[in-house]
Amino acid sequence: MASLQTIPRFLLPRGPSIPRARAFPVPILPISHLRHATILPPRPKKTEPRILGQPDKYRPPSHGTRLPRSETTQKTYGPPLSKEERERMRTKKYPNMMSPEGTFSHWFLHNRSIHLIITLGILFTLGGSAWYLTFKRNNPYNDLLPEPKEYMRHPITSLKRFFEVLRMYQEHLSEQAEAKRLKREDDIEKRMQFRLQRIREAEERGEEYLEDPRYWVDAYGVRRRRVKKWFGIWE
Repeated sequence: MASLQTIPRFLLPRGPSIPRARAFPVPILPISHLRHATILPPRPKKTEPRILGQPDKYRPPSHGTRLPRSETTQKTYGPPLSKEERERMRTKKYPNMMSPEGTFSHWFLHNRSIHLIITLGILFTLGGSAWYLTFKRNNPYNDLLPEPKEYMRHPITSLKRFFEVLRMYQEHLSEQAEAKRLKREDDIEKRMQFRLQRIREAEERGEEYLEDPRYWVDAYGVRRRRVKKWFGIWE
């Protein structure tokens, strides 16, 4: 049994009571194995790492110290091009590329006036063709129109006859529109007289004439059914 003298004093617990000695002996380490706490010097604050410049002899040629090629006026490698070489490259025809300057195809593709004339010509041609086909289909005076070959033989006479037939066609359309308008007015008058007659018959019988709430009469005298609307949509 080892006595309490073998235990250092600073290892004993503080307090009035001293614990009993342990049942097993505490080995005493040799002095050479003792470790003493040391105070490390404070570490310096972190600073930006120092970057060494890359030597020029290890720098690849595509990453030179000069400005990038996209930011300079020179677009090719090697020495600057001469005026003759630039002119030759500007007018050279490359495969699968647009036509070079100075050619007819380049002028045709880049001229806005030509494209405007072609576009308007196509639109006027389509509109004129649609009008002429409608005129030929609905015109009752097609037999008075000149033959196509007469426009080449006698252009002035043929054009005069064409405009006369056109004027007759316009008058025919005006007569049809007038007939439709008169017929509509006659129908409105008949409907109104019919409603008035029914009101008189109801008054003669001593009854009150009531309109059906499910229907309404429009400006043309037509009796129409009332339809509910939900958010502007027909039910």
